[in-house]
Amino acid sequence: MSTSPYHEAGKLMNQILTHKKSVKTVAFSKSKLKCSKSAYATVCNTIQKKPLIDSILNDDGGKLRKAIELDQARNQGLIYVLLYELLLGPYGNIRGGGKLKRIILKHEAALRDTKEKLAKETIRSSDASKNGESTFSDILPRFPRYGRVNTLKSSMADIVTELHQLMEKYNVTQTDIYLDAHVPDLLVLSPNCTLPWHELEMVQQGRMILQDKSSCFSALALMHGNQGSSTVSHQGDYIDACAAPGNKTSHLAALVHKSLKAGHCENAKEMQSRPCKIFALDRSSSRHSILKQRMMQLAPRVSDPQDNHTDQKSGKQTKNTFPVEICTLHQDFLQVNPQDKLFRNVKAILLDPSCSGSGIVNAPDRVADGVHRDEKDATNKSRIRSLANFQLVALKHAMSFPQVDRIVYSTCSVHVQENEDVVSMALKETNDTISDHDLKWTLVSPQILSTWKRRGIDPHNDNLTSEQCNAMIRVNGLDGDETNGFFVSYFERVRLAKDNVAIDNTINQGGSKTIQSDDVGIRGIYRPGAFPSIATKTIVASTPCTPSVASSSSTKPTKPTSISFTQKDKKSLLPRKIAKKMQWKRKQMERKRQRLQNAQPSSKMPTTTTT
Repeated sequence: MSTSPYHEAGKLMNQILTHKKSVKTVAFSKSKLKCSKSAYATVCNTIQKKPLIDSILNDDGGKLRKAIELDQARNQGLIYVLLYELLLGPYGNIRGGGKLKRIILKHEAALRDTKEKLAKETIRSSDASKNGESTFSDILPRFPRYGRVNTLKSSMADIVTELHQLMEKYNVTQTDIYLDAHVPDLLVLSPNCTLPWHELEMVQQGRMILQDKSSCFSALALMHGNQGSSTVSHQGDYIDACAAPGNKTSHLAALVHKSLKAGHCENAKEMQSRPCKIFALDRSSSRHSILKQRMMQLAPRVSDPQDNHTDQKSGKQTKNTFPVEICTLHQDFLQVNPQDKLFRNVKAILLDPSCSGSGIVNAPDRVADGVHRDEKDATNKSRIRSLANFQLVALKHAMSFPQVDRIVYSTCSVHVQENEDVVSMALKETNDTISDHDLKWTLVSPQILSTWKRRGIDPHNDNLTSEQCNAMIRVNGLDGDETNGFFVSYFERVRLAKDNVAIDNTINQGGSKTIQSDDVGIRGIYRPGAFPSIATKTIVASTPCTPSVASSSSTKPTKPTSISFTQKDKKSLLPRKIAKKMQWKRKQMERKRQRLQNAQPSSKMPTTTTT
């Protein structure tokens, strides 16, 4: 067994490259693969920087790629880990020894020269820095840290109070906490808030969920699409067609629970005797196992002792039935019979099927190999075409449920083929088979996201109008949206859309309906630019994002006013000092290596025999 400190990280990286699965899926599977916290973190960083490493290796016709024999290597994962540690890691060197280290160090000078050349070209083309101090690894976007308060198990006040206590415990300097401007119960923190997030008790217990902002749009659009308080708002059951790992499922359950408690459901009495059901489906046995465990962690049982209450008049304790029940099913959504009696009360479907993941630019633990490949690549084009065909079949199947009135179709892709093209074909092919006009499907702009500026792209076909394109939501993490790329479309039956009433879109209009004047620990509604470490840019409402071209330009961060240089701030100088010291050590090692090489021919000693 290898004694390399990168042995575990290399094996994990190999599994990801071979099976094209995410870090979480591989690391937390039931396989015998061991994964420490340090190995997991190293692999996450390596995957995040993999596009940059590939750019270095592929420069000048791929000379360095051929020199280190990457494509022929049996342990490609370990090579990527070692390259990350050498070129982009915090210390800039490779610990331990081994054959692969010796091969890479032979070309260290060329690798570093290529890295600096590409960094200068990137900075020059994007005007990212005027003083030339930016590094190649700084080109990746930085997003705020998002944490959704799981209102099924905790409250906003409790989580915010606990966060401030943890910040004080870990001496965190960036202590500002904001509410998101679009998603209720979503907290926004600085990316420099260096808490051990995955080790926090509130995260492990499921009281706060580390969920990207854009992935919250799916459940939000389905729950608060365009009906407001209309009579059909929250009746019936739900299906989450491709539910694993379960963040969207738990978010939907929290929104349903909040609406039922607020009395928005016309059949409130019926719900007291029969809880609203959310059927969470996944066809993969391993993913369904993860989904099942996750739902046990995030959602209370249908009859939960914590949900009991005491009557103020009689003083008797009444046992409440939790109004939302999540039913996990190991089942392929495409094989579900729309006439099945189990789903006879289902009125809404959340469909977030497998996609290329091309919108994920800043979530390394969710990225698998192939996500960032050029869409002009023949292999990737074929893969996108295959995914789009599956997505179209799944959306048409969702539209075939006769009792369903509302559907959300979403992906974390930026490709038109997986988004607008799928929507247009599904609408045309499904509506052509429906004779009753009131039962046809139509695109509706989610009122809850009416202030979101980026909208759908016109695919330049006869199936979608400009109004329909504006009804769809797009997110581009490389163009100032400060969250990973995403796409959301919301459908209703025509008869339902006729009765829509305009809702007060300040339900969380910047969270204004959820923030009270006496809220402690919350600075207010998050606006782009609140964190100086994140470069932002203004998005024009009439300018849609393009799927294949991402803007890398950024504006100069706004400097905060009245900053006092305290002793804590001086700690920020330590990384610079360490980097200089490591650079000096590398030079000394290089000089020593050269001396040994020069002295090698004359250093041969005659062999002696001891008697």
